[in-house]
Amino acid sequence: MNPDVALQIVELAVALVKAQASGKVQQDATLAGVLLQIIQKAVQAYQDHTGQALDPSLIKAEDTL
Repeated sequence: MNPDVALQIVELAVALVKAQASGKVQQDATLAGVLLQIIQKAVQAYQDHTGQALDPSLIKAEDTL
């Protein structure tokens, strides 16, 4: 993974945690927007690393206990 993309993902996650902790996230749209940016960066990192588009079938729901 490109270190720059990884750092961008971490920065987005930290911004999300700070917003949650300070109570600034007042609308679901704000939260969804940040999560979407994280997903987009992760897809970009995958494509940069493999040179291929992300196969949506690789994304599956987590098994519950």
